[in-house]
Amino acid sequence: MGAIAKDPVCGMYVEEKEGALTAEANGARYYFCSESCMSEFLAPAAEVGKLKVLVGAGAVLTLGILALTYLPILPAAANNLVLFLLAAPVQFVIGSRFYRGAYHSIRSHTSNMDVLIAVGTSAAFGYSFVVTFIPSAFGGGGVYYDTAAVIITLILTGRLLEHLTKDRASGAIRKLLELRPSIARVVRGEAVVDLPVEELRVDDLFEVKPGERIPTDGTVISGQTSVDESMVTGESIPVEKSP
Repeated sequence: MGAIAKDPVCGMYVEEKEGALTAEANGARYYFCSESCMSEFLAPAAEVGKLKVLVGAGAVLTLGILALTYLPILPAAANNLVLFLLAAPVQFVIGSRFYRGAYHSIRSHTSNMDVLIAVGTSAAFGYSFVVTFIPSAFGGGGVYYDTAAVIITLILTGRLLEHLTKDRASGAIRKLLELRPSIARVVRGEAVVDLPVEELRVDDLFEVKPGERIPTDGTVISGQTSVDESMVTGESIPVEKSP
């Protein structure tokens, strides 16, 4: 058995072996349990766009399925046929990513949530398919197209909300990073030199004038001022600083 890596998207453990789904970013190699996780990692914006389309289409079809399931307006046989026509796209088009994920997971001799979803919804859809086209097989009975459709649509909705939350969090972090000054006024003997913050080193002495943002953490050597620490502590009242 080879080394074990962790999927950076879903957190599943993946064996590092030949044929595994991999991608390189920032000089590091990452392993994935499914193509959907790899696509999300490589192109998160495109993945969100796809999810919006899938969730929208799934919601429309699922609402139709629920309406015909609980408020049937057609004879039972005809109603089941219409439900099949509405549920098939949800199961095999909108939910195709779960089948792909399950295939890659089983191929890698592991199990993930895609396997569970694929098996569960396929069981409900398969039973309903038999009842629809071979009613005598189970002695009649109801169909469960609504169960499969609701599971697929709700899980995709959850994934979309997760992506949107991550995007908002990333945007907030980027805005916080933009508040950091890019230049530090470093004291070199009798001179003061402007240097990029990235070039600061431990024990460098830098000067901060009134009203300027402090480029990095440090110890006050001389002078006194009030510092706005709200970005770090959330406290809105400036804090007095002195040597």
